[in-house]
Amino acid sequence: MDNKTSVYVNSVFEQPWWLNVVAPDAWEEILVEEKGEIIARWPIVKKGNGIGMPEMTQTLGFWMSGNKLDSDFSYYEKKRVTNLLLEQLPGNKSINIRLDPIVDYFLPFYWRHYIISPCISYRINDLTDINAIFGRFSRNVKRNIKSATEKVIVKTIDDIEILLTLIDKTFGTQNRKTPFSKELIRKIYSACKYNNACKLLFALDANDNVYSGILFIYDKNACYSIIGGSDPKYTRSGAFSLLYWEGIKFASTVSKSYDFEGSMIEGIENYFQQFGGTPTVYYQIRKQNIALDIFELLKPRIKSLIGYKK
Repeated sequence: MDNKTSVYVNSVFEQPWWLNVVAPDAWEEILVEEKGEIIARWPIVKKGNGIGMPEMTQTLGFWMSGNKLDSDFSYYEKKRVTNLLLEQLPGNKSINIRLDPIVDYFLPFYWRHYIISPCISYRINDLTDINAIFGRFSRNVKRNIKSATEKVIVKTIDDIEILLTLIDKTFGTQNRKTPFSKELIRKIYSACKYNNACKLLFALDANDNVYSGILFIYDKNACYSIIGGSDPKYTRSGAFSLLYWEGIKFASTVSKSYDFEGSMIEGIENYFQQFGGTPTVYYQIRKQNIALDIFELLKPRIKSLIGYKK
């Protein structure tokens, strides 16, 4: 396994080892170097004939050196370096990227005619006082946690297959197939374990019935609840809320913040906001190459007409 790591990152999602799993042979990095020093890095992923987001990856922002930004009160350096990065993006491709929340200066994208859309994730930005965090939970979440602690215990179990089974059951209640590759989740778990970047928690009762499970991934900046599932028989047990609480407590030992991997779906957002996090904005940037997009849509038809066989 390629264990390459980088210090020029905002999050675990920008690490080379993560990208080698979620976008093997499909990613590259744009660098800005001055006087022999890397002052900016932006990993980008090829998706078809465009640049986009790999699966299971919340954001792919760009990192800038604090040496350049700490005293950049006029945003001159942010503007200059952002433009140096943008000049290296392929101009003939459609682009659809979600930036890390730290990338909050988007005017250079606006001036280059990108479509800029805000996204929201809930974050607990200060993990130093666990009791205060619990105090901000809604009454419903506190009640669920109390109820769950009377039924289950939380364990770390090194078996991703248990979680995959729970995920299948979760989507099965919606008459849906699991919408992502199980093999990808296995590879993500293996890579994160290798790089000491994950925690897999399960809620079980005294008879070893597994109620719920969540995979958390983390680095020093943030811990993310990247994926989870529950057995439909125990959805009213409160076990999922208990796992989030245990994940937050774990995050306080390894990271500066906790990210709920937020959703713009109203029902999911309503659940996450009950944990007292702060709505955190990050930006999606898009630029379309209409001719290329039309060609991609027509390509299967063209191949059929000319009798192309793979």
